[in-house]
Amino acid sequence: MRLGIIGGVGSMASAYFYEMIIENTKVNCDQEHIDMVILNHATIPDRTAYILGKSNESPLPELLKDIKLLNKLKCDMITIPCNTSCYFHKEMQKKSKVPVNNMIEDTIKYLKEANAKKVYILATDGTINSKLYQEMCEKYEIEYRIPTEENQKLVMSTIYDDIKCGKNTNLEKWNKINENNKEDEYIILGCTELSLVKKELNLPENFVDPLLIQTKKIISYFGKELK
Repeated sequence: MRLGIIGGVGSMASAYFYEMIIENTKVNCDQEHIDMVILNHATIPDRTAYILGKSNESPLPELLKDIKLLNKLKCDMITIPCNTSCYFHKEMQKKSKVPVNNMIEDTIKYLKEANAKKVYILATDGTINSKLYQEMCEKYEIEYRIPTEENQKLVMSTIYDDIKCGKNTNLEKWNKINENNKEDEYIILGCTELSLVKKELNLPENFVDPLLIQTKKIISYFGKELK
């Protein structure tokens, strides 16, 4: 069996995702790891810019080309380490002969199983404005809230000005984003660059990382054991 990853969205998050799969799979030798095809397709047009109407260049044609290629390479599952790409999930799944993971639905299912009642959604403007997480929360009957307009600008700056540029997290920004967190909430790190923030700052377990949820799902799907 073989996993297909459409990466490069962004590249650092994709590299971390690959690392997470390797580090969380219990093996005794190299040959017991999951076979993967990783496309670091960094030139895929920006998902958020297109969704917000700031760019006419849709990422969908490139995503569909990658889906077609990974099907030709006989991958048994396809995943994309990018929350915002779930905006195009229906179109991608229609063109694929194998499952294409929906990171957002997988995350909310996980939270429902964890008996979560309330979540705070941190994500790109594209993910927030398209209401991908909000609608999924409504589907699974979980209360949610999103950042204020001021704090959403800080979230976007953390993603685009810091992490995507290879910088460390700006703690002043990050603390401002999270200053009103509530004890009964799970905080969804709904952008894979924010997964890197969790790693860097060693954030507690109530900061939910969709990349880790995908990692666990993939390891189980391919019949492997979690460490």
